[in-house]
Amino acid sequence: MRISTAILLLLILVSPRTFAQTNDDWQSWPMGERFSISVSAFRPSLDTKVRVDASDGEPGTVIDFEQNLGMSETELLPSILFDWRFAKKHRLSLGHFVLNRSGSAVTTTEIHFGDEVFSIDLPISSFLDVNVTHASYSYSLLFDEKKELAISAGLSVQDFKFGIQGNEGQGLIEAESGITAPLPAFGITGGYAFTDKLFLRAGAGLFSFEFALSNEDELSGEIKNAMLALHHQTFENVQFAISYLFFDIDASFGTATGFNSIDYSYHGPSLGVAVTF
Repeated sequence: MRISTAILLLLILVSPRTFAQTNDDWQSWPMGERFSISVSAFRPSLDTKVRVDASDGEPGTVIDFEQNLGMSETELLPSILFDWRFAKKHRLSLGHFVLNRSGSAVTTTEIHFGDEVFSIDLPISSFLDVNVTHASYSYSLLFDEKKELAISAGLSVQDFKFGIQGNEGQGLIEAESGITAPLPAFGITGGYAFTDKLFLRAGAGLFSFEFALSNEDELSGEIKNAMLALHHQTFENVQFAISYLFFDIDASFGTATGFNSIDYSYHGPSLGVAVTF
């Protein structure tokens, strides 16, 4: 009886600590950090096309921001990403980046933007502001010391604003439009650790959507994205990463939004540093 009682007391005292240690073994794995805050410099190539119809339904011009508005085809963008692996197979991510662009050009074709018309050979200036915030949850179907395979679901809030301004003989002509689109995002990600300090991560997503915005308007389109990143745990709590990112959205919007269609894509390399703990 005394032996049984002693064994029971020993189990009560030792088991929680033993189990906790076993359950937390993943935190020492190459891809097992609980928290990660990373800052990156992203240099993408950009391709942006937008159409805004007139209020009477007359189709607008498909405006190529790089070709028609003189905007640069490449930019250097800062971005920030926060990851929290709150359990072995469960992770939350939150990221944000801002893209503010401007350009100037002389029109080579007549541009119909909403109810405004910008004639040929007109000097124009323009701007495009994009704010992207994305949040996602990932579940690891497979996760061990060497490899991980996970599926994810989340929301990407894309906030677009752009405008054109020109000065004709009769005065200033300007037009602006914009939309905030909360878009669903689904994907699959994977990782492989070559050593304790060097590991590769990759991911891809493809999603078609169609939503009713009102009785007459709807939002429809397709989102594609892909990522490949090589990470190195250079110091105990510091990682460096080199990545290549791709994103494309091709969407049509209802007339009530201001935008009628947008085809927006970027791809390019990124360099980042992360603090992990």
